[in-house]
Amino acid sequence: MNEDLKKKMAEGGDKKSEFIVYDDDPCLGQKAPSLASLKFHNGDAVEVGNGKVTVITFFSKLNKGDFPTLSVLSDVATSEAYKDTCQFVGISRDGEERDVERWLEKFQDKFLAEIQAPDGNAGVTVKAKFPLAFDEESQVNKAYKDVAKKAIVGVGFTFIVDKEGIIRWYEQYVRGVNPMGQFEDQLKNIVEGTPLISNGNMPELEEEEVEGGDGAIPTDADPFGGCDGNY
Repeated sequence: MNEDLKKKMAEGGDKKSEFIVYDDDPCLGQKAPSLASLKFHNGDAVEVGNGKVTVITFFSKLNKGDFPTLSVLSDVATSEAYKDTCQFVGISRDGEERDVERWLEKFQDKFLAEIQAPDGNAGVTVKAKFPLAFDEESQVNKAYKDVAKKAIVGVGFTFIVDKEGIIRWYEQYVRGVNPMGQFEDQLKNIVEGTPLISNGNMPELEEEEVEGGDGAIPTDADPFGGCDGNY
């Protein structure tokens, strides 16, 4: 395990541990499912494996507290470092295509004073400077859930797919913050073709460690997930 991660773990304790992506995670190295079934808004259609690195995140209009994640990723998407080499897409977890349009009409570029920004200050300007898409019958979400071998792929779950269409990384954002803080470093490594940060292989857990955590992940994470604590 690298020294930065050891420091983060020491600072955050068990709340950090549930967000770690280990080197032997079964999702990494898998072929990314196609995005062809999505219905795109706010930009052109996006597909994996088309010669650009693809960042895929999930959102819901019902989870206002997580809107800052779209703003944070928008800043990355429009930065000089990634605007030409990467493509981003936000996939709605809502049940109707109209919900994507409503989100854009109601929230795009709006300042919401009631939301806490990732830096802890009150208020955030909500934005999605990349295409948003409706996922009919959650086809794409289910495909990514299967390939990632996760019970839930909810709002804030963010994949990085390389130019060849292979899943190279994922990280969980919680209300605009990615607790492990490795997303941009790993994105840079994938774009540049340099080795990823290593977190080592997943350690064997003692029996008492397997039980659910202490609520680091909010239970309102994904209204379509079907269970609590479903980030």
